[in-house]
Amino acid sequence: MKSTRKALSLALAVPAAAVAVLGMAPMAHAEAREGCPTWENDCALFYYNSSMEGSHTAFTADGVSNLAGYTFLSSGAGKGQAVKNNAASFWNASPDSIATVFFNSNYGGACDTFAPMAATDRLAKTYNENASFDFDRNGTNCYKWN
Repeated sequence: MKSTRKALSLALAVPAAAVAVLGMAPMAHAEAREGCPTWENDCALFYYNSSMEGSHTAFTADGVSNLAGYTFLSSGAGKGQAVKNNAASFWNASPDSIATVFFNSNYGGACDTFAPMAATDRLAKTYNENASFDFDRNGTNCYKWN
């Protein structure tokens, strides 16, 4: 009887743990890829190193409220490292939309705002402290890149 209870407890605990882990996955609508596709209007790239060098990851379509779970995808220094709190430079490749990188998750805190097609060799307020970003979202206390 004791072993049956243990087996039943384990059988219930494993699915519960799986639900808890899966529930923490990023819920963003943005698609992460190595580069910006020609058909996508809104696209932004985070770079692992300053001067837009090293590995990078491009995000298309929508912003990301929490960059946890995303990694640098292209070849180069930093490939496989987390994007959250590891980006040194950024390029807003969108020809029409502004892009804002935020210090905190859920689009809060200090920020760097980029005009369409603007880039920086070194993020000003979110250097290695980038937790979220969005297109056409304004923040307060942002450094403006033109």
